[in-house]
Amino acid sequence: MALNKCYRPIYKVLTAIALVAIAIAAQALPGDRTQKISVGSDSMSADRANNLVVYNDNVVITQGSLQIRADRVEVYFTASDEISRVVAVGRPAHFQQKILESQNPVKARAERIEYVISSEELQLTGQAFIDRDGNTLTAEKIDYDLATEQMSARSQPGNGRVEMIWKPESTEDNKNSSSD
Repeated sequence: MALNKCYRPIYKVLTAIALVAIAIAAQALPGDRTQKISVGSDSMSADRANNLVVYNDNVVITQGSLQIRADRVEVYFTASDEISRVVAVGRPAHFQQKILESQNPVKARAERIEYVISSEELQLTGQAFIDRDGNTLTAEKIDYDLATEQMSARSQPGNGRVEMIWKPESTEDNKNSSSD
């Protein structure tokens, strides 16, 4: 079935979301990319004429340690059946994935998460939030260019701020570094 073909390249999209969540060039757990992709939702529609597959209500996408939860996920395709853009929308849409087995998963959320394949750009819009082991970034909009590894965050015009919180290293690490 043609829809199964669309699931294979979705790993690239999901991995891109993980990369923005940590804002560095890091690899997901090696085993994740070999795991099956599971997509569950209350409903799904495919519009072949418009190269679009839409999953609605209680959408959950998993692959290994990766999980996306959203109210709606739209997967756009080119005429040659390649994924061109993925949009996850929710109140908010959630993403999480383990980057290293020994660490907690990176978590991100926003009202809208969009990834454009051709330009390798990821946009989190609407109360965007990223958390990596207690280090957090909050803004109205977070843009990340995967090709150049550049990130920008913006507050809501007129009100709001961009906020980054860095958790100090463990107390034991601080003691060791101050005794040097």
